[in-house]
Amino acid sequence: MIHYRRKYYDIFSHFYDWVISLHSKDKTLSLRHYLARSTKVKPGDRALDLCTGTGAVASVMSEYVQDGLVVGADFSFGMLKKAMEKADQKGLKNIFFVVADAADLPFKANIFDVVTCSHAIYELTGQTRGSALKEIKRILAPMGRFCMMEHEEPKRPITRFLYHIRLLSMGKEGRRIVQNEIQELQGIFSNVSREITANGKTKLICCERD
Repeated sequence: MIHYRRKYYDIFSHFYDWVISLHSKDKTLSLRHYLARSTKVKPGDRALDLCTGTGAVASVMSEYVQDGLVVGADFSFGMLKKAMEKADQKGLKNIFFVVADAADLPFKANIFDVVTCSHAIYELTGQTRGSALKEIKRILAPMGRFCMMEHEEPKRPITRFLYHIRLLSMGKEGRRIVQNEIQELQGIFSNVSREITANGKTKLICCERD
């Protein structure tokens, strides 16, 4: 099953940025900068962008850690290839990309100051998502922060249709994720907060490791 999902995302990597921009219209990367600032990341910190996709958030995070380190992790070779091309074009030197399974991360415990995940948690269903959240807690340093962004239910008919197709593709699990995401995070992390961003199309959820 994982082989077919990886192949799907390898193909999807060619359209991923267009699909995200269609909904968020974040041409100035303001949402990604808002996500980075919400983590309270500092120069010298170690940051992980989980399910990094084509590396948009990881590239922004690299500006904030300066002489620190950003790791972008994804299980799709196609996505990581796009991410590395972007980083090379921008001349980023403090960013690295790793092939990794979100449910079994190849990192030591307590190693990252912040973890981000943008528009990907909903894709991790059932046991995989639960394992991934526990892995995030494991690799975070004490008082480290995890911030995730996801689409708020769209108002425009076309994007709302695509949003619900995404949830339907996950069956009852998709609806359950949306309805219970805060309670699930509160069972693992502390200080869970949720807000809708200024454009009304994206939600930001942040929490901390005790």
